[in-house]
Amino acid sequence: MHITVTGAAGFLGSYLLRALIEEVPHAQITGVDLCPPQTPIPGVEYSSELVPTEVIFHLAGKGDIASSVDDPQTDSEINTRLTLQVLESLRAGMGSRVVLASSCSVYGTADSPVREDQEPHPISPYGVSKLAAEHYVRVYHHLHGIDGRIARIGNPYGPGQRRLVIYDLARQALQQGAPLRLRGDGTEVRDFIHAEDVARGLITVGLHGEPGETYNVSAGQPTSVFDVAKLIAVAAGLPRESVQISNQPETGKVREFYPSIEKLKSLGFHVMRPIEQGIVETVNWARNNP
Repeated sequence: MHITVTGAAGFLGSYLLRALIEEVPHAQITGVDLCPPQTPIPGVEYSSELVPTEVIFHLAGKGDIASSVDDPQTDSEINTRLTLQVLESLRAGMGSRVVLASSCSVYGTADSPVREDQEPHPISPYGVSKLAAEHYVRVYHHLHGIDGRIARIGNPYGPGQRRLVIYDLARQALQQGAPLRLRGDGTEVRDFIHAEDVARGLITVGLHGEPGETYNVSAGQPTSVFDVAKLIAVAAGLPRESVQISNQPETGKVREFYPSIEKLKSLGFHVMRPIEQGIVETVNWARNNP
């Protein structure tokens, strides 16, 4: 089997490549990215363009909600254009299956736990562009018989990620010490998933999922931001009581959002990195990589 990963030099792309080496040891694996990785992964062939393959895990694109608000046109052009390029390559015979790394951002403010059959209502340009990419995958599956599968990823984190709430709080705790200040009251609930589990979830969808189907890829462990901050404080050597909230909820934030992963679990998926363990690993990495 020949497997290709786009966005190979990115945060999730590198985790997926390492997981493929371990879980599909006899496969030929190609990583595609315009920028070569600083530390190539042994056993991976790298390319700056798509090559003939069997399965494509499509992770390339923009993944920043804030920048999509500032520049929605670029966000849309990149996320939809790259997806179309992959689909057109498959239509031309360069492969037979694609797994699109989408996002739970497509759901918007849906009631939790959110199932895959709930109608998406994105509330950010990023969510809109990801939903558009999903629609292209479905259209190519319907019109051209391409085996397209969609993985809606929750809130990924882990060593190597230098943005978003867990990394930002870890850096604050390590650099500034107590108190560990939260914006808002910390009651927002999210489902954080370690990047290693994201990679395993993507592989599960790619190897065991059904053509044309959509799967939520998350941990199934909804946790409040306040509880996450307490775990980070302890991992950074601070008292749990050092977490300080503003007592005012942040405006515009969804109070509670987490996806159902029952459909993914039916394929045999289970989480290997619970959040308590994953946060310790992430804080230790941030400590050693300031």
